[in-house]
Amino acid sequence: MKKSFAAIASALVVTCSPAAFAATSMPSADPAVIAATKEMMASMKLRDVMMASLKQADQNMPAQIAASLNAMVDRDATLSAEKKAEMRKKFEKILPTANAQAHALLTDPSLVDEMLAEMVPLYAETYTLDEIHQLSAFYASPLGQKMLANMPTLMSRSMEITNRLMMPRMQKMMAQIAQSVTGNTGNTGNTGK
Repeated sequence: MKKSFAAIASALVVTCSPAAFAATSMPSADPAVIAATKEMMASMKLRDVMMASLKQADQNMPAQIAASLNAMVDRDATLSAEKKAEMRKKFEKILPTANAQAHALLTDPSLVDEMLAEMVPLYAETYTLDEIHQLSAFYASPLGQKMLANMPTLMSRSMEITNRLMMPRMQKMMAQIAQSVTGNTGNTGNTGK
């Protein structure tokens, strides 16, 4: 059982992290567009923005993992109060490991390198060379600089909104998965969010 909860916690980390949205492979694009894209990303300080976002996710993740696991226990109507307390004790024992795994994932410098490497072809295939130059000009403008300066805060607050809306749905899904694995059907009539 301990392994299954660690797997669930790990799945939450991967699902909620920005790396989950990185492309896996892209066809090759025009080398001039790729070069211009890399220059644009450097001028955007995209690496710094991504690092700040991952740092924020790293800070929020322990509370999110704990809340998700506790909500899963709370929603399982088949567990007695004694079993719920027992499950919480088990979660307390695995939380440091789950948090350490999440921290290692979110602070791995190679993660940003890989994400940026995957994003370059995405931008290069989405925009023409002229459009990349226009975007670069925008990011060099006062409004573009303001956007870049505000991006870490916007991304952090957007992640909070995303997590607030996603977590109840994730918890419900996890409870349904746990029920199907354990055979407990006490909550299957629950059709709410």
